[in-house]
Amino acid sequence: MSTTLKWAVVMLVVAGCVGYLIYSASGGSSEYYLTVSELRSHPQAGDVRVAGVVQGDVVRSDGGLHVRFTEKDATASILVDYHGPLPDIFQPGITVVSEGRLGPDGVFHARDVLAKCPSRFSTTPYTQ
Repeated sequence: MSTTLKWAVVMLVVAGCVGYLIYSASGGSSEYYLTVSELRSHPQAGDVRVAGVVQGDVVRSDGGLHVRFTEKDATASILVDYHGPLPDIFQPGITVVSEGRLGPDGVFHARDVLAKCPSRFSTTPYTQ
């Protein structure tokens, strides 16, 4: 076997490994979340992440650990039922990503609720 052929085989193996690493790293994050409209138009049987804006109908119980609220995008809304700690900035008007399942009752049963933090940076330049 010639030296050129050996190097070609080594480079092919290395390229294959790098390609596999890129593919496996991007596979889980190719679609981070659905909008409420997308979930309503194509209900998913398994676990999904759905993003929307918290509406003003937040109802807390069980010492604040159980919460029901409506999550809405531009054209659709969904009732979310969640039991657990909420992000500190959780309030009506913020965008959240809820992770869980859509139940047969049409209620989204969340296992986790993440807040999309508003930008803390101003678009105006800093001057002294």
